[in-house]
Amino acid sequence: MRGHLGDLGADLISLSELQIELLTVDTRDAVRESFYPMILLFLGGGLVMGACPVLLTGISWWLSTVSDLSLAASFFTVALCGLLIATALFFFAWKGLGKSLGLLKRSRTELKSNIQWIKKILSEKHHYRSSRS
Repeated sequence: MRGHLGDLGADLISLSELQIELLTVDTRDAVRESFYPMILLFLGGGLVMGACPVLLTGISWWLSTVSDLSLAASFFTVALCGLLIATALFFFAWKGLGKSLGLLKRSRTELKSNIQWIKKILSEKHHYRSSRS
């Protein structure tokens, strides 16, 4: 029986090492895949927080000048357009980040499978020991 427990211990250690290696590879892939969406996220944030207010103010005044819209109506119209552009940038960034983090699903699935296998082996060992007594 002691030899079987030693084998099980060695299997568990090997399994743990493989699980850590898989998690490392998946994490590296997730970071690599999230690079582009993060750029989009920072660009979207920069647009909203930086140049956007000045640009939108200028466009609003221009729109008010070239159309029959009041200054308030042109400000409102341009602000809505700016928000729509920012929303689109955030949407694509969110979608890309979701895809990159989905790469970790492989590690979760493999971990669940390994835990089920360990439970099964331990249950069989316990069953075997109980029936021999």
